[in-house]
Amino acid sequence: MTYSSPTMLVYCLTKGFLSKSLTIGVSLGLTQYRENYALLPPGTSLIMYIVLIPFAIIFLYGLYIRLRVYGFNALLTLSKDFRSWFTQSLKYSILQRRIVREIIPGIMHLTTSYGILVLSIGTLLVFIDSDFLEPFNQKLLHGAFYLIFEFILDLFGLFLIFGIILQLTRRYGGVKRLKPRLEYYIYLWGLLFIGVSGFLLESIRISVTQPPWSSYSFIGNMISEIIMNSGIPSGVLKNLYNVLWWSHAITAFGLIAALPYTNLRHTIVSFIYTGLTYSAPRPPQLAKTPFKLSEVDLSSTEEFKIGFRKISDLDWLQKMGLDACTDCGRCEAVCPAYSSGTPLSPRNLVQKLMKIMWKHRSRLERDLIESKDLGYDEIYACTTCGGCVEQCPVVISPLEYIIEARRAFILDGKMEKKAIETLNSLTRLENPYGLPKTEREALVKELRELGAKTIDEHPEPEYIYWVGCLATYDPRIRNVARKMVEILSKAGVDFAILGTLERCTGEPARRMGEEGLFQELALKNIETLKSINAKKLIVHCPHCYQIFKNEYRELGLEIEVIHHSVLLRSLMSRGRIKPKISIDTLITFHDSCYIARFNNIINEPRELLTSLKFKEMERRGRDTFCCGAGGGNYWSEVKRVKRESLQRLEEAMKINAEAIIVECPYCIAMLEDAVRVMGLEEKIKILDISEVF
Repeated sequence: MTYSSPTMLVYCLTKGFLSKSLTIGVSLGLTQYRENYALLPPGTSLIMYIVLIPFAIIFLYGLYIRLRVYGFNALLTLSKDFRSWFTQSLKYSILQRRIVREIIPGIMHLTTSYGILVLSIGTLLVFIDSDFLEPFNQKLLHGAFYLIFEFILDLFGLFLIFGIILQLTRRYGGVKRLKPRLEYYIYLWGLLFIGVSGFLLESIRISVTQPPWSSYSFIGNMISEIIMNSGIPSGVLKNLYNVLWWSHAITAFGLIAALPYTNLRHTIVSFIYTGLTYSAPRPPQLAKTPFKLSEVDLSSTEEFKIGFRKISDLDWLQKMGLDACTDCGRCEAVCPAYSSGTPLSPRNLVQKLMKIMWKHRSRLERDLIESKDLGYDEIYACTTCGGCVEQCPVVISPLEYIIEARRAFILDGKMEKKAIETLNSLTRLENPYGLPKTEREALVKELRELGAKTIDEHPEPEYIYWVGCLATYDPRIRNVARKMVEILSKAGVDFAILGTLERCTGEPARRMGEEGLFQELALKNIETLKSINAKKLIVHCPHCYQIFKNEYRELGLEIEVIHHSVLLRSLMSRGRIKPKISIDTLITFHDSCYIARFNNIINEPRELLTSLKFKEMERRGRDTFCCGAGGGNYWSEVKRVKRESLQRLEEAMKINAEAIIVECPYCIAMLEDAVRVMGLEEKIKILDISEVF
């Protein structure tokens, strides 16, 4: 029986022929089969393998030097929990969850990567068929399976060419975030040649051999009709086939051999790396804790490593992360520090470290701070907003490298004046303002008049309301604390405040790289909260929320932490509070990075605003844009061309918002400063979400 149409193929499949034809070991008597090395001289297979040897050696050596640096550790870690690794890798590498967020780049990358993957599998099956089974008079590629094989390879070959053309169009079209590196163009044109030459080889083979099942190779068959109608002699076609076949093979060998030595090695490395990020020992998106102060033996002479100033200081997973970078520029496109004109580009930072790691291997022990490879403004411009991590298709965290480098700067004492003053204030007075405790005492008096009780007055409350440094020492933010106490009291919430027992969480110190000072403050706060048997903590500051919920836990604190927007939503749903802002005022909402992106609290604050005249800004939710205060930037100074807060305010003005509702005291301070700078005090107001009620 001869299959001459897809309809007949479907018929045979329904009759169970496919399962029969898949059996390896069926004799060569079937009509439909792949003729390997058709139109090529005898011995071509042997010559091809001889030619392949140097390419294979180059490729394997490149693979070996990567394995030696991080690969063996990666494979060992992978083997310990294969299921978790595969789940992560499936999500980010195979299904490309983050890449497909952008439609055009998503289609481009999916068609290219799956085209390469399927064609590579097809090549492997041909290899098995021709060099393992055929010598034993057996065939894998025959019958219905072979016809499906031909159809799928043509389809995905078409996908590959489409994806490559789309990539070249974007690169030559001047998409800003795509760097014009020579190696990228060589690979793209090389892959395009492989795709096009593959179809030409198929069409010439069909033209000369004219198999009756050629319609399943639908692209090759269409081109073959053009060739046959052209009247080119069979001998000329065979010679052309030979030249094209070797050009196709050597191009493929060359691209594969060069892969470990170019940035395109991310196609292999990222597949493994994305699956390993589940086990990274760090708080969400941030650097890991280098030591635990409570466990340090001060009498011991043993040294432990803090910070990163040499490539050799990085652990194997961090080195692997450098190689996994795709150089796509998504991190750079969303980085507030980059858009503000600072020297920081997360993409450039990671790529720079990767190049130093491989192209200047003698510099592995070179001090990157002394050599100016890592600059102060570059490292301290970062707001630790996590936007780069959120956008990275392979889940690299540039924040890890930045925070580790900051720890090295701290050890050297290489800080600008304002940052030094902040750290000194935290050391001496346990607050970043350097103000005395009498300020806290004054605030306690005010809050008690509004209905608050201290923990001494109410020893066993359901909630502790953590007031925080900004609400204590900044007159504008103090209004937020007053409003929260007023709401909690009127709503009948059982709470107390710590009063003078409060101190800074240490968050500014940790973000600046002063890990020791952070842990000193953290351990004192943990001791305080444990001593009063605190179970639930209300905070209005996202920075405090992140610290209490995710970072104190590693130091020994287990406590339920509730952001005030979540509590307010709960109170409103039970009818205990109602919005007081005018329903005619057009409002918008600015998501805090630490609430929306780090902790995925997005819907709760919006549910508080549903009854109001509300309009979203373009960047919102997990894609929010930082106000510029994070990462210690509120407490230090790195020059900007145009501050993040000004950019965010302009975004709100584009939708004619009359009020920006925020959920963070730092955002209030930064955006109100932007309002003053732009002279918009009469046009737009900045309100904490509690001030809506």
